[in-house]
Amino acid sequence: MTLLPHRPLGTVAVLAAALLATGCGRADRHGSDDGRGAGAGAGVPSPLDPSPAPSVDDGAPRYGFAPSQPTRDCTDRTGTLLEAGPVESAMGLRAMTVWLTHCGAGGYLLDGYPVLQVLGEDGTAYDVHSLKGTQAVTTAVEDPGPHPVALRTGDSATVSVVWRNTYTDTTEDPVKGERLQVLPRPGGPAGSIAPEGGIDIGSTGRIGVTAWQKAPPAPTGTAPTAPGPSTPAS
Repeated sequence: MTLLPHRPLGTVAVLAAALLATGCGRADRHGSDDGRGAGAGAGVPSPLDPSPAPSVDDGAPRYGFAPSQPTRDCTDRTGTLLEAGPVESAMGLRAMTVWLTHCGAGGYLLDGYPVLQVLGEDGTAYDVHSLKGTQAVTTAVEDPGPHPVALRTGDSATVSVVWRNTYTDTTEDPVKGERLQVLPRPGGPAGSIAPEGGIDIGSTGRIGVTAWQKAPPAPTGTAPTAPGPSTPAS
């Protein structure tokens, strides 16, 4: 799989959505924007939070280690907050919930699908197609379809991101990305997350994502629950 030169996008907002089988991931919790313009495609990765996510041992098979639930915490933040849920794995299928929390003033409108890019450790973009919808990757993840999602300050939205780690083309090295860059909507700023275990696309060259949907409000004093799809089987 070839690497493409990483082209900055301006700035962008960021995201959320999918809950599946057993596995895990780490949330990279910084994804703020400053409101500058951008185009479609890649964006400038947001600064990283160096603090590690806590591990969880429940006896289940692990893909990486289990993180805490997204914080959805807008304390001392403006713009948007991007967080990743666990990476779930089953029979070569990977699925992850991505959360976008609106921390700015006024309203924030999403409508449709984010654009994704898989980035290497040095920030270079791989030649991986960002698909609108998940059907080409798996039928086990439900896509709500594009529809307007209006967020007020403190509200969150989610998407489900899916890929497979199949490797059949031995003429090219398998793709193993370190970060996922997300453009939540055209013309906005982009942000990035770093799933624990990386993004092992193999030789498939594609990653699917559902349309945005609004997340239920988090009960006071409790961890939020993702409106994720059923456990993937294939």
